Amino acid sequence: MTRRGDTLLFDAPPTVAAWAAAGGKKESEGPLASAFDFVTQDAAFGEQGCENWEQAESLLQRKAVELCLRKADIPRSKVDLAFAGDLQAQCTASNYTMRELGIPFAGVYGACSTMAETLGLAAVFAAGGMAERVLALTSNSARRWSTAPSAPPRPSGRPPPRGPAWCGRTAARACRCCR
Repeated sequence: MTRRGDTLLFDAPPTVAAWAAAGGKKESEGPLASAFDFVTQDAAFGEQGCENWEQAESLLQRKAVELCLRKADIPRSKVDLAFAGDLQAQCTASNYTMRELGIPFAGVYGACSTMAETLGLAAVFAAGGMAERVLALTSNSARRWSTAPSAPPRPSGRPPPRGPAWCGRTAARACRCCR
């Protein structure tokens, strides 16, 4: 890997094996509706037993991950690492998602830049041989919050998690290629 200014040039560029997008009612009504793999009219997932926004966003993330892995024909046990982020109190929904899926996870919180950051980190890890199969996951439920200049309220009433959002597993293992 070489660097030219702010650009990384990979000797063996990683490839995208598959992608998936999940959305709610507003996405299903927009001009890109046909680009979504899954849309729901109930983004709160009340019928599925979700009691708060964290659970609902986590369920939407899981749908996207499961669809992506199915399209790539990769079992989740073969995913080495996930870079994921959301705008809920710095990776709350992503933390719940990856914990339930059992995928090693590094939380990314860059607000609007999270999508680009997760893709960039996944590419560097894959091209650098630090992981063979990497997920990049980003979600945003900002429109569900009341409009306020400060951080959104915590609907569950629990305080935000402290410290970095890492799972207790090994972050990655060395491999050579990306599928």
